[in-house]
Amino acid sequence: MDLTSFDFNTNNFLDDELKSQCISYIFSCSIADILKNQNVKPSFVSGYSMGIYAALYYCRTISFKDGLIMLKNVWDSISEVTAKGKYGMGMIIGLDESDLMKFLLDEKEVEICNQNNPLTFIISGSLTAVERILLLAKTEGALRANLLPVSNPYHSQFLGKANSGFTEVNKGLLFHDPAYRYISALDQQIIETADGLKKEIISNITNGMHWYNTMNFLIKHGTDIFFECGAGDSLTRNARFVGGDFKSFSISKLDKFFETLTKQ
Repeated sequence: MDLTSFDFNTNNFLDDELKSQCISYIFSCSIADILKNQNVKPSFVSGYSMGIYAALYYCRTISFKDGLIMLKNVWDSISEVTAKGKYGMGMIIGLDESDLMKFLLDEKEVEICNQNNPLTFIISGSLTAVERILLLAKTEGALRANLLPVSNPYHSQFLGKANSGFTEVNKGLLFHDPAYRYISALDQQIIETADGLKKEIISNITNGMHWYNTMNFLIKHGTDIFFECGAGDSLTRNARFVGGDFKSFSISKLDKFFETLTKQ
């Protein structure tokens, strides 16, 4: 997994799924280190999809190196399962769950794998089925219905066989109890033990997420400031469609985030 030729402008690895995930992990861990150095102590930490590994690094549950190893291991385990098929994921914006379920009621090759807000859903499954549902969503009046730039059906039943392989290759890796309370993006449970987080990374492969419920859970439990540790701002933008009295910041607003903290 050679990353030495990475360059933001000329070779950003966006066409290489594994390498782009590794770059995202490295970036997020770097931001986590900045927050640690500034003595930022979060009430809760949660990981969005493959962001779980950087989140566990931030919680001091795993080492930086072991997080990279797990990213490679989960990629290999998933790729072995999907090698003989074509899979994909799609985003649908502008339909509610009842509208979407009309299309999925008798569909066996695709499922909802995440809900970001009341009108934004992610679907996962076989490529032809995902494309079919996206077309139906457009016909129904969705504001947006497009494929995501991934080749695997993350957070779905179609990756069930990857669990055992991923569990086996991670046996020698060291997990610590988290320094901060970790909130599962899958079922919104508070996880405070190393064993609990070991189980979470396995469940993260095949279980659907629910980021909307995760946000609502955190807000209900008093969270009024969110910070997105990734390179982008998609979760911060998504927060605009989640009700509640809170502020959300991405890396581009790091200075304002620190300024807000000092006023608390």
